[in-house]
Amino acid sequence: MTKYIYWFFPAITMDHAKLEKLGLNRNEAIVYYALIRLGQATAGELIKKTGFHRNIVYDNLEKLVDKGLVTFILEGKKKTFQTALPEAITDMIKKEQELLDKKKQVAEYIKTEVQKVYAISSQKQDAVIFRGVRGIKTLLQDTVKERTDYFVFGAPESSLTIMGSTFWKNYNEKRIEKGIVAKMVFNEELKGWSGQIQSKMTQIRFLPKHFDSLSETMIYGDNVAIIVWTEKPIATLIRDPEAAKGYKQYFDVLWKTAKK
Repeated sequence: MTKYIYWFFPAITMDHAKLEKLGLNRNEAIVYYALIRLGQATAGELIKKTGFHRNIVYDNLEKLVDKGLVTFILEGKKKTFQTALPEAITDMIKKEQELLDKKKQVAEYIKTEVQKVYAISSQKQDAVIFRGVRGIKTLLQDTVKERTDYFVFGAPESSLTIMGSTFWKNYNEKRIEKGIVAKMVFNEELKGWSGQIQSKMTQIRFLPKHFDSLSETMIYGDNVAIIVWTEKPIATLIRDPEAAKGYKQYFDVLWKTAKK
């Protein structure tokens, strides 16, 4: 009887891919979709319909029963499976949302606790390492948060290539909005590009070509950041007033040597 039931069902326009979007894995979706089409079916009929190994069908039927999407009728030793009421699909999503909400609450609690620890530990840190483009962006965000004038020397052309001219332009616009004045001693190779950001808030001078290097040094507040502009850039941020004072003195010497 069961093998004829699906002929009387209306045409189904969805496919198992839509079921996967609800959170079912691929095998669950295919077994469930086959059961929707058949209306009722034994495991054997589902094995034939899906082409799956019997263990895969039985395993996924069990998962679907656990999720409340499939029920079964037991006649002696024979099980006939059928889809649960349509509301079971939305009920499953509601349960998942409830679990997600609970996870979110736990995550917010953990976040708060980590922030407390980070606030204490960051005060003790003398140095922090940043890696890759994202790491450098995080470091540069720190320079803006400090809201203090800063000084840069040694920026090579590779810094422009790696981060992109648009990024640097936006970064400097944001810095100027914060009222942060910058003095920069660039390598001569950046002379052409520097005109895009030069202003009253951005004073730039240039070192002779023989000073070119892959490293860049930034001094802001009590911080010194040294960036090595390799293909995957890496930066060391030193939080120390004495170090910042020493590097600032070195910057002042370079500033006097550099040319407009």
